[in-house]
Amino acid sequence: MMRLGPSFYQKILIIICSFIVNLNSAAILADNWDEKRYEEQNDFDCTLQPACFNFLAEIANGEPIFQLGWFTATQGKSQHVDIEGLIGDDFEVNHSSDQNLLVGIGYYFNWLATSVVRMQYGINAFYLGSTEVKGHVIQEDLFTNLSYRYSCTNYPIYFSAKALIPCGMCDDYDIVIDLGIGPNIVNTHSFKEKSLDGGITIPDHIFSGKNTVVFSATAGLGWRINHIWENHSLEIGYRFFYLGQGELKKVNNQVKNTLRTGNGYANALVISISI
Repeated sequence: MMRLGPSFYQKILIIICSFIVNLNSAAILADNWDEKRYEEQNDFDCTLQPACFNFLAEIANGEPIFQLGWFTATQGKSQHVDIEGLIGDDFEVNHSSDQNLLVGIGYYFNWLATSVVRMQYGINAFYLGSTEVKGHVIQEDLFTNLSYRYSCTNYPIYFSAKALIPCGMCDDYDIVIDLGIGPNIVNTHSFKEKSLDGGITIPDHIFSGKNTVVFSATAGLGWRINHIWENHSLEIGYRFFYLGQGELKKVNNQVKNTLRTGNGYANALVISISI
């Protein structure tokens, strides 16, 4: 029978002691890890909650704006319309520019202000009054016997960002840079054709109005007078609109493709009042 010497029991004792020490060290590390996570979570909550409250407070304390202006729009596109069994008609545009009134309403709130620039974010909706497109119809690529016209009304809605840059050392005046993107509802309507040969050629009336939702963008540059009356501000500026492309509706089964407005643009002078 083999006898176990003292050195063997010493090794066993050393192994058991080492295991106990390592187990205690692991428990201490686990406790420290939990405390660290708890502190980090509390720090995160303490920093996040005020930021959220500040953001919501800024939205609640935002300023409504009302806008009135005058714009010049460019719309209309010359194109060929295919008709089943025939060569088709060419719709030529000879009047693509028109003017009208615009009205806007929006809501902006302050966020991320510095000593150099104050940023505002919000939503801005516009109504651009009806503008007219006119032209001639060349039937079968041979006879210019008809004229046509239709109207476009635009309803763009923008998610906007506005930068207000103070002018020098005075807080009463700001340079304003405005950018926005969003959908535009293009409403085409009042399509009419008229005979050019004394009523010999009968108008076809192959199109009618239609609503189309397209991508739109806007950019503006203006001058703002702060606190013109109590907390009200007045802004005067230029604004560019990209209005997208609308179309008309086919009302004749023989027509293969519809008439489109082409990409629309508008340049406007706008007066804004913030409350």
